[in-house]
Amino acid sequence: MVVEVNDRNTHSDDEPLANQETPRRDDTELDTQLDEAFALYLSACDTGELESRDDFLKQFPSISGQLKELMEAADLIGNFTTARKTATGQLPSESTPFAPTPLGILARESPPGGVDTVALNEMGADESAGDFSEMDPHATLPVAHRPSGDSGPSLPFEMEDYTLLKVLGVGGMGVVYLAKQRDLERLVAVKMIRSGILAGKEEVKRFYTEAKAAARLRHPNIVAVHQFGRRAGHHFFSMQYIEGQDLHKVLKSGPLSPRKSAEIVRDVARAIHHAHSRGVLHRDLKPGNVLIDAHEQVHVTDFGLAKHVDADSSLTGTGEAVGTPHYMAPEQAIGNSEHATSATDIYSLGAVLFAAASGRPPLVGDTVMQTLMKVAHHPAPTLRSVRPEVDADLSAIVEKCLQKEPKRRYISAAALADDLDRYLNGDPIAARSMGPIGRSIQWSKQIPVVAALAGRHAADAPISQRRLQTAMIAMLFLIPLGLLSGAWLQHRSASAMPRTVRIAGGLPGGLYTSITKRIGQRIAKLANVQCEIDPTEGTWDNRERLLSGQVHLAPLQASAVGGEQLAVVAPLFYEAVHMLTRHGGPVINVEQLKGHSIAVGPEGSGSRRAAELVLHSLRLDEDACPRVSLNWSELHAASTPDGDASALPSVAIVCVGEGSDLVRGLLAHQEWELISLTGSVSISLQHPTLRPMTLSPLAYPDADLPESGIETVGTTAFLVSRNDAPDQLIEATLQSLYQQPLIAELIPAERAAEWQGLAFHRAARAYFDTVSNP
Repeated sequence: MVVEVNDRNTHSDDEPLANQETPRRDDTELDTQLDEAFALYLSACDTGELESRDDFLKQFPSISGQLKELMEAADLIGNFTTARKTATGQLPSESTPFAPTPLGILARESPPGGVDTVALNEMGADESAGDFSEMDPHATLPVAHRPSGDSGPSLPFEMEDYTLLKVLGVGGMGVVYLAKQRDLERLVAVKMIRSGILAGKEEVKRFYTEAKAAARLRHPNIVAVHQFGRRAGHHFFSMQYIEGQDLHKVLKSGPLSPRKSAEIVRDVARAIHHAHSRGVLHRDLKPGNVLIDAHEQVHVTDFGLAKHVDADSSLTGTGEAVGTPHYMAPEQAIGNSEHATSATDIYSLGAVLFAAASGRPPLVGDTVMQTLMKVAHHPAPTLRSVRPEVDADLSAIVEKCLQKEPKRRYISAAALADDLDRYLNGDPIAARSMGPIGRSIQWSKQIPVVAALAGRHAADAPISQRRLQTAMIAMLFLIPLGLLSGAWLQHRSASAMPRTVRIAGGLPGGLYTSITKRIGQRIAKLANVQCEIDPTEGTWDNRERLLSGQVHLAPLQASAVGGEQLAVVAPLFYEAVHMLTRHGGPVINVEQLKGHSIAVGPEGSGSRRAAELVLHSLRLDEDACPRVSLNWSELHAASTPDGDASALPSVAIVCVGEGSDLVRGLLAHQEWELISLTGSVSISLQHPTLRPMTLSPLAYPDADLPESGIETVGTTAFLVSRNDAPDQLIEATLQSLYQQPLIAELIPAERAAEWQGLAFHRAARAYFDTVSNP
């Protein structure tokens, strides 16, 4: 894996290079500890963080002796592979060439000098490699820990037509020197393979790939390559010398303004588009590879990981993550660098723009692997979430560059540069932010279980998504438990007795009101609860109150009982249709009703409903017999303004229980008389809620009825509740209804149990089942 890491992002300067460890008892564990400590030493040397060898050894007291021997052996290897002056002080010959410092043997023991700061970051010279810009030009070449008295070759150093003056930068693969090209009398930067004559075939091939890639590019914003080849046994190439600072060092002082950030990345994008148009991909764009000279001109350098689109990709093995983790594209992070496209560099340009405007890379992990996993699988934060004062347009441009899917990024680096130009000129940009909904969808895709169901990789999911997944899994177990608990609570609630039972009554003085008062008194005494009776306008008013939940119980005529929400508690009593005609009036039988007004009771009353059913069967509509809504008390002549009975309707249809005090009172004053409702069978066949009945002379002794009674129809009044009424309420109501002594007008329990086809409440059905099957 070819990966460069800025060590500032993996640990702080204040952290020790290693933690003191407990001595190992087992030899294998001791070897492992020794290997790990030596690897830390090499890493510290490589990055320039090693201040003192003795201080480093103090961190490992239990293995300091063995560790010191390894360090000395490394010094011998470095001396062997490094060109040195002969005993006579002559420069080495071709057979003893100069070799730059081997990887891991670099130390920072040369005294600082006073030359001007010059910045040039080369391939592999990451920001963590140390600052070599201020070195004594007469210091020895940077090879650490020579034996006493052996200073080795020093700078300046003659290398045919080049004079190496000082070290500009050191990275994982190469060393860059400031040099003077004598024949052309110019300062250049000379890059050489860091491992010198020990460089392997692949390392040399990669080195020349960089040289060739940069050499074929000619652009004012790309560092130009002048010459490459071999000198003194070492591969090298010389390039344009840029005096200034790289963007990484600039950002150490803090983020740039949004406008300045956009200008720099726009120029870099133009340079990268030039490279893409010539078949060259950079693949390692980062702030350290963006140089800014004294005239504020931008220069792109370090094509060490460049790839020719039409060239052999064997330098990058399958599965290798090539680039710098914080700035590499997701396809690079997962090891698909050989399939890199121009979109890969566009992602890195977006990451550089993010870092320039915010002062930090878009995705940072505690370790190299965590950073790679975040780059590969986590969506980058929006620029405004890190720096809220940044314009929404610039944030949208960065967001488009940092899309995980290459096809969703800018189509080319030129398109990115054009959009940055539009932003700088105040024109509408082409990029569009995905918005909160899109980010929410993107966020949810990182939940491991969601990603797995969608067939996507979900390694190293963020903590918030993992917490949500844990909650989702917990819910899978809690939902069934909650449903069971809810069902139990619902059953318990459905069975609980309310503290106050509300019952709908009826018209003042009516049978509904009388019956419900007596039922309420019994329920209150039996169940030790309060009962309240609400006066109403009759059956249809009662029905509406039940449906709206205003009352728990209500008496209804059969025609009003219906619907899935209502259930029958018990049949109460029968109501008979009383056909009354005014004494001495023009109507003496049903056939004479046509053309006369009829009193049918108030709106919403059960009596009004029964009268309409009867008149419908007799084919007497409103035109044939106008309806008059009256309270029954108004049927008395005395209640008219002048006491004139002629002002009253000729006929009244009253549907009440047989023997009603209301009807008895009308008959006793001989103002009204009962007539037979012939055709009762036919009427009941047309309306199933009505049934044939006979009014008995015993019920009305003052009416002078025949011994056989007179024919009429009747209906049934039911006590009704809602389907969800508590079982305890229904049970207490039924016990109260059929408590001895039985209320005179009520249908006995044995008769009620014989009713079939009624939509009984579940508790009522169970009660009547016990009555019919004792």
